[in-house]
Amino acid sequence: MLKKLLKYTAAAVILATTIQVTPAFANPVTNGQIDATKEQINDFETKIQQLDNRISLAMEKSRELNESIVTQQGKIEETEAEIVKAETALENHKKVYSERLKSIQLNGDQSVVRYAELLLSSGSVSEFFNRFTAISQFIESDTELLNGLNEKEQALLEAKEQLHTQIDQLKQNQVQLAAEQEQIEKDKQQIETDLAAAEGTLQAQLAQQEAEQQAAEQARQQLEQQQSLVTTTTTRTPAPALSPASSSATPTAVAANVASSATANAVIANAKQYLGVPYVWGGSTPSGFDCSGFVSYVYRSVGISLPRTSRAQQNVGTRISMNQLQPGDLVFKGMPAYHVGIYIGGGQYIHAPQTGDVVKIAPFNPSKFSSASRILQ
Repeated sequence: MLKKLLKYTAAAVILATTIQVTPAFANPVTNGQIDATKEQINDFETKIQQLDNRISLAMEKSRELNESIVTQQGKIEETEAEIVKAETALENHKKVYSERLKSIQLNGDQSVVRYAELLLSSGSVSEFFNRFTAISQFIESDTELLNGLNEKEQALLEAKEQLHTQIDQLKQNQVQLAAEQEQIEKDKQQIETDLAAAEGTLQAQLAQQEAEQQAAEQARQQLEQQQSLVTTTTTRTPAPALSPASSSATPTAVAANVASSATANAVIANAKQYLGVPYVWGGSTPSGFDCSGFVSYVYRSVGISLPRTSRAQQNVGTRISMNQLQPGDLVFKGMPAYHVGIYIGGGQYIHAPQTGDVVKIAPFNPSKFSSASRILQ
Protein backbone atom coordinates (compact mmCIF):
# COMPACT_ATOMS: atom_id res chain seq x y z
CA MET A 1 0.00 0.00 0.00
CA LEU A 2 2.86 2.37 0.81
CA LYS A 3 4.53 1.64 -2.52
CA LYS A 4 1.30 2.36 -4.33
CA LEU A 5 0.92 5.68 -2.54
CA LEU A 6 4.53 6.62 -3.33
CA LYS A 7 3.89 5.75 -6.96
CA TYR A 8 0.90 8.08 -7.17
CA THR A 9 2.81 10.83 -5.39
CA ALA A 10 5.74 10.58 -7.79
CA ALA A 11 3.41 10.73 -10.75
CA ALA A 12 1.79 13.80 -9.33
CA VAL A 13 5.13 15.52 -8.87
CA ILE A 14 6.14 14.74 -12.46
CA LEU A 15 2.86 16.07 -13.83
CA ALA A 16 3.09 19.20 -11.69
CA THR A 17 6.60 19.81 -12.98
CA THR A 18 5.39 19.31 -16.54
CA ILE A 19 2.63 21.83 -16.01
CA GLN A 20 5.08 24.38 -14.61
CA VAL A 21 7.40 24.14 -17.57
CA THR A 22 4.68 24.09 -20.24
CA PRO A 23 5.20 27.21 -22.32
CA ALA A 24 2.43 29.77 -22.18
CA PHE A 25 1.60 32.48 -24.71
CA ALA A 26 3.04 35.68 -23.36
CA ASN A 27 0.60 37.81 -25.31
CA PRO A 28 -2.40 35.65 -26.25
CA VAL A 29 -4.63 36.93 -29.03
CA THR A 30 -7.86 38.34 -27.65
CA ASN A 31 -11.33 38.36 -29.16
CA GLY A 32 -11.05 42.13 -29.23
CA GLN A 33 -8.01 41.98 -31.51
CA ILE A 34 -9.76 39.55 -33.84
CA ASP A 35 -12.89 41.73 -33.88
CA ALA A 36 -10.75 44.77 -34.68
CA THR A 37 -9.21 42.97 -37.67
CA LYS A 38 -12.63 41.91 -38.87
CA GLU A 39 -13.79 45.49 -38.55
CA GLN A 40 -10.89 46.67 -40.72
CA ILE A 41 -11.81 44.10 -43.36
CA ASN A 42 -15.42 45.26 -43.19
CA ASP A 43 -14.30 48.88 -43.66
CA PHE A 44 -12.40 47.93 -46.80
CA GLU A 45 -15.40 46.06 -48.16
CA THR A 46 -17.59 49.09 -47.44
CA LYS A 47 -15.24 51.33 -49.44
CA ILE A 48 -15.41 48.93 -52.38
CA GLN A 49 -19.20 48.78 -52.18
CA GLN A 50 -19.45 52.56 -52.14
CA LEU A 51 -17.16 52.83 -55.14
CA ASP A 52 -19.09 50.10 -56.94
CA ASN A 53 -22.26 52.04 -56.26
CA ARG A 54 -20.78 55.23 -57.73
CA ILE A 55 -19.85 53.39 -60.90
CA SER A 56 -23.23 51.68 -61.16
CA LEU A 57 -25.00 55.03 -60.75
CA ALA A 58 -22.80 56.57 -63.44
CA MET A 59 -23.60 53.68 -65.77
CA GLU A 60 -27.31 54.11 -65.09
CA LYS A 61 -27.08 57.83 -65.87
CA SER A 62 -25.23 57.01 -69.07
CA ARG A 63 -27.95 54.56 -70.10
CA GLU A 64 -30.67 57.13 -69.41
CA LEU A 65 -28.75 59.78 -71.33
CA ASN A 66 -28.36 57.48 -74.31
CA GLU A 67 -32.09 56.80 -74.31
CA SER A 68 -32.78 60.52 -74.10
CA ILE A 69 -30.47 61.18 -77.03
CA VAL A 70 -32.16 58.51 -79.13
CA THR A 71 -35.57 60.02 -78.32
CA GLN A 72 -34.34 63.51 -79.11
CA GLN A 73 -32.86 62.36 -82.40
CA GLY A 74 -36.21 60.87 -83.33
CA LYS A 75 -37.91 64.18 -82.60
CA ILE A 76 -35.33 66.02 -84.68
CA GLU A 77 -35.91 63.70 -87.62
CA GLU A 78 -39.67 64.27 -87.38
CA THR A 79 -39.23 68.03 -87.17
CA GLU A 80 -36.81 68.05 -90.08
CA ALA A 81 -39.38 66.19 -92.18
CA GLU A 82 -42.01 68.76 -91.23
CA ILE A 83 -39.60 71.55 -92.06
CA VAL A 84 -38.95 70.06 -95.50
CA LYS A 85 -42.70 69.96 -96.19
CA ALA A 86 -43.15 73.52 -94.95
CA GLU A 87 -40.19 74.75 -96.98
CA THR A 88 -41.56 73.08 -100.11
CA ALA A 89 -44.94 74.73 -99.63
CA LEU A 90 -43.22 78.01 -98.89
CA GLU A 91 -41.13 77.83 -102.04
CA ASN A 92 -44.22 77.10 -104.13
CA HIS A 93 -45.99 80.13 -102.70
CA LYS A 94 -42.89 82.23 -103.28
CA LYS A 95 -42.78 81.16 -106.91
CA VAL A 96 -46.41 82.15 -107.43
CA TYR A 97 -45.92 85.50 -105.80
CA SER A 98 -42.67 86.04 -107.66
CA GLU A 99 -44.38 85.46 -110.99
CA ARG A 100 -47.00 87.98 -110.10
CA LEU A 101 -44.35 90.55 -109.19
CA LYS A 102 -42.54 89.89 -112.46
CA SER A 103 -45.76 90.46 -114.36
CA ILE A 104 -46.28 93.79 -112.66
CA GLN A 105 -42.67 94.82 -113.36
CA LEU A 106 -42.90 93.83 -117.04
CA ASN A 107 -46.09 95.81 -117.49
CA GLY A 108 -44.58 98.84 -115.83
CA ASP A 109 -47.33 101.29 -114.90
CA GLN A 110 -49.87 99.36 -116.91
CA SER A 111 -51.03 97.59 -113.83
CA VAL A 112 -51.68 100.93 -112.15
CA VAL A 113 -53.42 102.16 -115.28
CA ARG A 114 -55.56 99.06 -115.38
CA TYR A 115 -56.55 99.55 -111.75
CA ALA A 116 -57.34 103.21 -112.52
CA GLU A 117 -59.38 102.30 -115.61
CA LEU A 118 -61.24 99.73 -113.59
CA LEU A 119 -62.10 102.33 -110.99
CA LEU A 120 -63.02 105.08 -113.49
CA SER A 121 -65.27 102.78 -115.45
CA SER A 122 -67.47 102.44 -112.41
CA GLY A 123 -71.08 103.34 -113.17
CA SER A 124 -71.72 104.87 -109.79
CA VAL A 125 -69.97 106.12 -106.70
CA SER A 126 -70.90 103.06 -104.73
CA GLU A 127 -69.51 100.78 -107.45
CA PHE A 128 -66.31 102.85 -107.46
CA PHE A 129 -65.81 102.35 -103.74
CA ASN A 130 -66.63 98.63 -103.99
CA ARG A 131 -64.01 98.18 -106.71
CA PHE A 132 -61.48 100.24 -104.80
CA THR A 133 -62.03 98.17 -101.65
CA ALA A 134 -61.63 94.92 -103.58
CA ILE A 135 -58.40 96.06 -105.22
CA SER A 136 -57.00 97.24 -101.89
CA GLN A 137 -57.90 93.96 -100.19
CA PHE A 138 -56.36 92.01 -103.05
CA ILE A 139 -53.05 93.86 -102.76
CA GLU A 140 -53.15 93.67 -98.96
CA SER A 141 -53.86 89.94 -98.98
CA ASP A 142 -50.76 89.36 -101.12
CA THR A 143 -48.66 91.27 -98.60
CA GLU A 144 -50.14 89.41 -95.64
CA LEU A 145 -49.57 86.08 -97.38
CA LEU A 146 -45.92 86.84 -97.95
CA ASN A 147 -45.43 88.10 -94.41
CA GLY A 148 -47.15 85.05 -93.00
CA LEU A 149 -44.99 82.71 -95.04
CA ASN A 150 -41.85 84.54 -93.91
CA GLU A 151 -42.92 84.26 -90.28
CA LYS A 152 -43.63 80.56 -90.69
CA GLU A 153 -40.27 80.00 -92.30
CA GLN A 154 -38.51 81.84 -89.46
CA ALA A 155 -40.41 79.89 -86.81
CA LEU A 156 -39.49 76.59 -88.41
CA LEU A 157 -35.86 77.58 -88.71
CA GLU A 158 -35.79 78.58 -85.05
CA ALA A 159 -37.40 75.28 -84.05
CA LYS A 160 -34.85 73.36 -86.06
CA GLU A 161 -32.01 75.34 -84.54
CA GLN A 162 -33.38 74.78 -81.06
CA LEU A 163 -33.63 71.03 -81.58
CA HIS A 164 -30.10 70.87 -82.92
CA THR A 165 -28.93 72.83 -79.89
CA GLN A 166 -30.62 70.33 -77.61
CA ILE A 167 -29.09 67.33 -79.30
CA ASP A 168 -25.67 68.98 -79.25
CA GLN A 169 -26.05 69.59 -75.52
CA LEU A 170 -27.10 65.99 -74.94
CA LYS A 171 -24.10 64.74 -76.87
CA GLN A 172 -21.84 66.98 -74.83
CA ASN A 173 -23.36 65.56 -71.67
CA GLN A 174 -22.75 62.07 -72.93
CA VAL A 175 -19.12 62.84 -73.70
CA GLN A 176 -18.71 64.39 -70.27
CA LEU A 177 -20.33 61.42 -68.57
CA ALA A 178 -18.20 59.00 -70.56
CA ALA A 179 -15.09 60.86 -69.44
CA GLU A 180 -16.29 60.73 -65.86
CA GLN A 181 -17.03 57.03 -66.24
CA GLU A 182 -13.56 56.43 -67.64
CA GLN A 183 -12.01 58.27 -64.71
CA ILE A 184 -14.08 56.27 -62.25
CA GLU A 185 -12.94 53.07 -63.95
CA LYS A 186 -9.32 54.14 -63.55
CA ASP A 187 -9.89 55.08 -59.93
CA LYS A 188 -11.60 51.77 -59.40
CA GLN A 189 -8.66 49.82 -60.78
CA GLN A 190 -6.20 51.72 -58.62
CA ILE A 191 -8.25 51.57 -55.44
CA GLU A 192 -9.19 47.97 -56.06
CA THR A 193 -5.52 47.08 -56.36
CA ASP A 194 -4.69 48.89 -53.13
CA LEU A 195 -7.64 47.39 -51.31
CA ALA A 196 -6.91 43.90 -52.59
CA ALA A 197 -3.36 44.11 -51.27
CA ALA A 198 -4.46 45.55 -47.94
CA GLU A 199 -7.33 43.12 -47.59
CA GLY A 200 -5.03 40.20 -48.38
CA THR A 201 -2.75 41.34 -45.57
CA LEU A 202 -5.68 41.69 -43.21
CA GLN A 203 -7.06 38.31 -44.16
CA ALA A 204 -3.67 36.75 -43.45
CA GLN A 205 -3.51 38.64 -40.16
CA LEU A 206 -6.99 37.43 -39.23
CA ALA A 207 -6.12 33.84 -40.10
CA GLN A 208 -2.96 34.03 -37.97
CA GLN A 209 -4.84 35.57 -35.05
CA GLU A 210 -7.53 32.91 -35.18
CA ALA A 211 -4.90 30.16 -35.42
CA GLU A 212 -3.02 31.57 -32.42
CA GLN A 213 -6.23 31.87 -30.45
CA GLN A 214 -7.14 28.28 -31.31
CA ALA A 215 -3.69 27.06 -30.31
CA ALA A 216 -3.92 28.97 -27.04
CA GLU A 217 -7.33 27.47 -26.38
CA GLN A 218 -6.02 23.98 -27.06
CA ALA A 219 -3.07 24.58 -24.72
CA ARG A 220 -5.44 25.85 -22.05
CA GLN A 221 -7.61 22.76 -22.38
CA GLN A 222 -4.54 20.51 -22.15
CA LEU A 223 -3.41 22.29 -18.98
CA GLU A 224 -6.86 21.89 -17.47
CA GLN A 225 -6.80 18.18 -18.30
CA GLN A 226 -3.35 17.79 -16.74
CA GLN A 227 -4.39 19.67 -13.64
CA SER A 228 -7.50 17.54 -13.39
CA LEU A 229 -5.36 14.38 -13.66
CA VAL A 230 -3.04 15.59 -10.92
CA THR A 231 -5.95 16.39 -8.67
CA THR A 232 -7.51 13.02 -9.33
CA THR A 233 -4.22 11.21 -8.66
CA THR A 234 -3.41 12.96 -5.40
CA THR A 235 -6.85 13.19 -3.84
CA ARG A 236 -8.46 10.14 -5.41
CA THR A 237 -11.68 12.13 -5.52
CA PRO A 238 -13.93 11.70 -8.48
CA ALA A 239 -14.17 14.59 -10.84
CA PRO A 240 -17.34 16.57 -10.51
CA ALA A 241 -20.04 15.42 -12.84
CA LEU A 242 -20.69 17.73 -15.70
CA SER A 243 -24.12 19.17 -15.79
CA PRO A 244 -26.04 17.86 -18.75
CA ALA A 245 -26.42 20.20 -21.64
CA SER A 246 -29.74 21.87 -21.93
CA SER A 247 -32.01 20.02 -24.29
CA SER A 248 -34.14 23.04 -25.05
CA ALA A 249 -32.25 25.01 -27.69
CA THR A 250 -33.29 28.53 -28.48
CA PRO A 251 -35.30 28.52 -31.70
CA THR A 252 -33.29 29.93 -34.57
CA ALA A 253 -34.17 33.15 -36.24
CA VAL A 254 -35.16 31.15 -39.29
CA ALA A 255 -37.77 29.16 -37.34
CA ALA A 256 -38.94 32.30 -35.54
CA ASN A 257 -39.17 34.33 -38.69
CA VAL A 258 -40.37 31.78 -41.24
CA ALA A 259 -42.57 33.77 -43.58
CA SER A 260 -46.12 32.62 -43.94
CA SER A 261 -46.13 34.11 -47.41
CA ALA A 262 -45.40 31.70 -50.24
CA THR A 263 -44.07 34.69 -52.17
CA ALA A 264 -41.34 35.26 -49.58
CA ASN A 265 -40.32 31.63 -49.84
CA ALA A 266 -40.27 31.93 -53.62
CA VAL A 267 -38.10 35.05 -53.45
CA ILE A 268 -35.54 33.32 -51.25
CA ALA A 269 -35.57 30.13 -53.33
CA ASN A 270 -35.07 32.12 -56.53
CA ALA A 271 -32.29 34.18 -54.95
CA LYS A 272 -30.38 31.05 -53.93
CA GLN A 273 -30.40 29.83 -57.53
CA TYR A 274 -27.85 32.52 -58.35
CA LEU A 275 -25.31 31.76 -55.65
CA GLY A 276 -21.87 32.05 -57.22
CA VAL A 277 -22.87 34.48 -59.99
CA PRO A 278 -20.07 37.08 -60.29
CA TYR A 279 -20.46 40.73 -59.35
CA VAL A 280 -20.63 42.95 -62.45
CA TRP A 281 -21.01 46.75 -62.51
CA GLY A 282 -24.51 47.57 -63.69
CA GLY A 283 -25.30 43.86 -63.99
CA SER A 284 -28.95 42.86 -63.82
CA THR A 285 -28.98 39.38 -65.38
CA PRO A 286 -27.72 35.93 -64.32
CA SER A 287 -24.58 36.52 -66.36
CA GLY A 288 -23.56 39.07 -63.71
CA PHE A 289 -25.23 41.16 -60.99
CA ASP A 290 -24.55 44.25 -58.98
CA CYS A 291 -26.34 44.45 -55.62
CA SER A 292 -29.47 46.29 -56.75
CA GLY A 293 -29.57 44.47 -60.09
CA PHE A 294 -29.63 41.18 -58.20
CA VAL A 295 -32.46 42.29 -55.90
CA SER A 296 -34.59 43.73 -58.73
CA TYR A 297 -34.09 40.59 -60.85
CA VAL A 298 -35.07 38.24 -58.03
CA TYR A 299 -38.20 40.20 -57.17
CA ARG A 300 -39.16 40.54 -60.81
CA SER A 301 -39.15 36.73 -61.01
CA VAL A 302 -42.16 36.71 -58.65
CA GLY A 303 -43.93 39.53 -60.48
CA ILE A 304 -42.78 42.47 -58.36
CA SER A 305 -41.14 45.43 -60.09
CA LEU A 306 -38.52 47.40 -58.15
CA PRO A 307 -36.46 50.46 -59.14
CA ARG A 308 -33.01 49.85 -60.59
CA THR A 309 -30.75 51.43 -57.97
CA SER A 310 -30.34 50.67 -54.27
CA ARG A 311 -31.09 54.26 -53.24
CA ALA A 312 -34.37 54.13 -55.17
CA GLN A 313 -35.23 50.68 -53.77
CA GLN A 314 -34.72 52.09 -50.27
CA ASN A 315 -37.83 54.25 -50.75
CA VAL A 316 -40.12 51.36 -51.76
CA GLY A 317 -42.28 49.31 -49.40
CA THR A 318 -42.75 49.79 -45.67
CA ARG A 319 -39.81 50.92 -43.54
CA ILE A 320 -39.27 48.52 -40.61
CA SER A 321 -36.83 48.25 -37.71
CA MET A 322 -34.06 45.67 -37.61
CA ASN A 323 -35.79 43.65 -34.89
CA GLN A 324 -38.86 43.23 -37.12
CA LEU A 325 -37.03 41.55 -39.99
CA GLN A 326 -38.65 38.64 -41.77
CA PRO A 327 -37.35 36.55 -44.67
CA GLY A 328 -37.79 38.44 -47.91
CA ASP A 329 -37.24 41.91 -46.42
CA LEU A 330 -34.66 44.23 -47.99
CA VAL A 331 -31.73 45.49 -45.92
CA PHE A 332 -29.70 48.55 -46.85
CA LYS A 333 -26.35 50.12 -46.07
CA GLY A 334 -26.08 53.90 -46.22
CA MET A 335 -28.52 56.82 -46.34
CA PRO A 336 -29.02 57.10 -49.27
CA ALA A 337 -28.26 53.43 -49.77
CA TYR A 338 -25.11 52.30 -51.53
CA HIS A 339 -25.74 48.57 -50.96
CA VAL A 340 -28.77 46.27 -50.66
CA GLY A 341 -29.43 42.62 -49.91
CA ILE A 342 -32.30 40.23 -49.10
CA TYR A 343 -32.72 38.98 -45.54
CA ILE A 344 -33.33 35.20 -45.57
CA GLY A 345 -33.71 34.54 -41.85
CA GLY A 346 -31.44 32.80 -39.40
CA GLY A 347 -29.32 35.90 -39.01
CA GLN A 348 -28.26 35.73 -42.67
CA TYR A 349 -28.83 37.64 -45.88
CA ILE A 350 -28.04 37.01 -49.54
CA HIS A 351 -26.46 39.67 -51.73
CA ALA A 352 -24.05 40.50 -54.55
CA PRO A 353 -21.25 41.91 -52.36
CA GLN A 354 -18.72 43.85 -54.45
CA THR A 355 -16.24 43.71 -57.29
CA GLY A 356 -14.25 40.48 -57.36
CA ASP A 357 -16.86 38.60 -55.36
CA VAL A 358 -19.93 36.51 -56.16
CA VAL A 359 -23.53 36.28 -54.99
CA LYS A 360 -23.35 34.71 -51.54
CA ILE A 361 -25.07 34.21 -48.21
CA ALA A 362 -23.45 36.20 -45.40
CA PRO A 363 -24.00 36.75 -41.67
CA PHE A 364 -26.35 39.64 -40.99
CA ASN A 365 -25.05 42.20 -38.50
CA PRO A 366 -27.79 44.79 -37.84
CA SER A 367 -25.24 47.38 -36.68
CA LYS A 368 -23.76 47.48 -40.20
CA PHE A 369 -27.07 48.35 -41.85
CA SER A 370 -28.91 51.66 -41.92
CA SER A 371 -32.46 50.65 -42.83
CA ALA A 372 -34.79 47.83 -43.85
CA SER A 373 -37.95 47.69 -45.95
CA ARG A 374 -40.73 45.17 -46.31
CA ILE A 375 -41.85 44.68 -49.89
CA LEU A 376 -44.01 41.61 -49.34
CA GLN A 377 -47.04 42.63 -47.30
